[in-house]
Amino acid sequence: MKRRKSRPVTPRPLAGMSSHFKKDGSPKVAYRTQREAQESAQATWTLHGLDLQTYRCDYCHQWHMGKAFREE
Repeated sequence: MKRRKSRPVTPRPLAGMSSHFKKDGSPKVAYRTQREAQESAQATWTLHGLDLQTYRCDYCHQWHMGKAFREE
């Protein structure tokens, strides 16, 4: 009987830490200041047309970029 190859398991972020990790389980890029994060978000908009928001992470207390959540 042949065994199936299993896919590598990606770690899932703990509850409440999803703003610090990407969907694949790796940590997001951290910026030391809000200005650095905003400049990077502006560059992303200019180069790729992707609108990202900056926010302070409750986990690492640095700044990250992410898509804005829609309030319905």
